[in-house]
Amino acid sequence: MKIVVILLCSCYLANGANILCFFPTPFRNQYAFAKQLLMKLAERGHDLTVYTMYPDYSPSLKFRQVDISPCIPPLQDVQLKVENIMEFNTLSFLNMMYHFLPNSSEDFLKCEPLNELFKSSEHFDLFLTDVGHNNWYAGFAYKFGCPMIDVFPNSVLPWLSDTIGAISNPAYVTHYISNVCSILKMPFADRLLNTYIYLMMQTIGLFYTTIPAEKFAREVFGNEMPPLKEIVKNTSVTFFNHYPGLYAAIPVPPNLIQVGGINIEPVKVLPQNIEKFINESKHGVVYFCMGSLLRGETFPPEKREAFLYAFSKIPQRVLWKWEGDVLPGKSDNIMISKWMPQRDILAHPNVKLFISHGGLLGTSEAVYEGVPVLGIPIFGDQRTNIKSLEANGAGELLDYNEISKEVVLEKIQRLLNDPKYKENAKLLSDRYRDRPMSPLDTAVYWTEYVIRHKGAPHLRTAAADMPWYQYLLLDVIAFIVAVLVAGLLIIYYTTKFILRAIYGLICGGGAKKGSSKSDKKKRN
Repeated sequence: MKIVVILLCSCYLANGANILCFFPTPFRNQYAFAKQLLMKLAERGHDLTVYTMYPDYSPSLKFRQVDISPCIPPLQDVQLKVENIMEFNTLSFLNMMYHFLPNSSEDFLKCEPLNELFKSSEHFDLFLTDVGHNNWYAGFAYKFGCPMIDVFPNSVLPWLSDTIGAISNPAYVTHYISNVCSILKMPFADRLLNTYIYLMMQTIGLFYTTIPAEKFAREVFGNEMPPLKEIVKNTSVTFFNHYPGLYAAIPVPPNLIQVGGINIEPVKVLPQNIEKFINESKHGVVYFCMGSLLRGETFPPEKREAFLYAFSKIPQRVLWKWEGDVLPGKSDNIMISKWMPQRDILAHPNVKLFISHGGLLGTSEAVYEGVPVLGIPIFGDQRTNIKSLEANGAGELLDYNEISKEVVLEKIQRLLNDPKYKENAKLLSDRYRDRPMSPLDTAVYWTEYVIRHKGAPHLRTAAADMPWYQYLLLDVIAFIVAVLVAGLLIIYYTTKFILRAIYGLICGGGAKKGSSKSDKKKRN
C-alpha cells in the first residue's frame, strides 16, 4: 500500500506546473496577501519562480525567489510620517503608483533580474501577479503565452473590474476608498459620493495607469503585442480580498473569486517575553499597532500623550509597536517593540482590544479572532474598513483630528467594558470563518483549475466584451422607447385621421343638405 501511495505522489509531483509569480509593488501587504497561496502551491509540488521586493529566505519557503528591489523606483521598505500620509488623496496615491513604472525600457533592461526574465525562453504554465495599479505586468502573460491569475489585496479597482466583465453598480457596491459603508442601505448622499469616486477612479485610472502602462509595455514587449486591456480582459480568474460578513454581499461573476482572509497564517508560538507579558495581565491586554507603513513614533507629541494618558488610566496591559528606542512618558503597563508578531498576538485569548489604522490585512486578522477594534483611519481603504466594523457592532472609529486625552480614554474604556463589542466581534468571526472551503483552499483549487484547463475563458461573462451602452441596455431601451413612441404616434395619427373622416362625413353631409335647401328657396 505504501508503494502505491509513493507512486501516486510521484506522479502528482511530476505533473506540477511551472508558475511565474511577479509582485514588484513596494508595499509589503501586496505580497503578504499572496504569500500563503505561493507557499501552498509549492507544497503541492508546483515549481514557482517568485519575483518580489521582499524576499524571505526562510527554509520553510519551497520556491525560488528573485530580489527585484533594485529594479523598482522609490519606496522600498518605506515607513512614512503621519503628517505625510494625512496629505494623501486618491490622486496623489495613484501619482505615486505611476512613478513605480521604470522611466523607460532602457532602465528596465539595465536591471539584471528583469533583463534575464525578459530574455528568458523558459516555458511557464501560469503567470500569477497583481495587475491592479500597473498592468504592464500583464505583458509577461503575452510573452510566455500562458494564462494569468490576478491576486489583488483589496476590493477590485473599477478599471480592472470593468475590464474583466465584473462591472459594479455604485448604487450598492462601494468603492474601497469612498469611505462609505454599504452594509446598510446607502442614502442618496452616499450613493452620490460613491458614484463620483467610481467615475473619478475610472478617469484617473485611464491617465495614471492604462495609458502610461500601455506605452511602457510596448517599449519592452514590442508593438506586435495586443493592447494590454485585451490581455487583462483574458485574465483567467481574479482573487480579491473580500468576503460577506465583514462587508456587504456583492454580485460577482465566476472569474472574480472572494478569498478574504487568505493572508491569515497558522498561529505560531509567541516570543517568550511577549507571551509572559500577556499571560500575567489579570485584566487582559490592548494591542496597539499602526501597520508596517506608518511609524508610530511620528505621532505629534499631543497625540502620543493622549494615548499615554489613556493607557495609564486602564488596568489592562498594553503592547505598543513603537519604532523608536524609547517612548517618553511610558507607564509601567506598556511594553514597546519595533516589531511584534501581530497575527499570533491577536490569536491570544487574553487580548481584549486592537487599536489599529484599519488596514485590511490586520482588520481581517482581528475579525478572524473576534477581537474588537478601535480604528484610526489615515488614508486609502482604512475608513471604509472601520465603518464596516462599526456597522457590525465590532468596533469604533476614532478620527485622527479628534484625538485627545478624554476622547481616547472614553472610547477605549467603552470598547473594553461594554460586553456587546466582544459579543458582536465573536458573531462576526463566526460568520467570517464559516465557509465551504477556507480562502487558501479556494485559491489553490481555482489556481490548479486554471492550470488543468490551460486558462478559463469560459468563466468570463459577456460583459467583458460589451461597450458600456450595451451593458447598460441603452440601445435596447432606446429601441423600446422608439417603438413605443412610434406606436403612440401611429395611434395618434390613425385616430386623428379616423376622427377627421367621421367629422367630414357628418359635417360634410350636413353642409350639402343645408346648401340644397337654400338653393331650392332661391329658385322659388
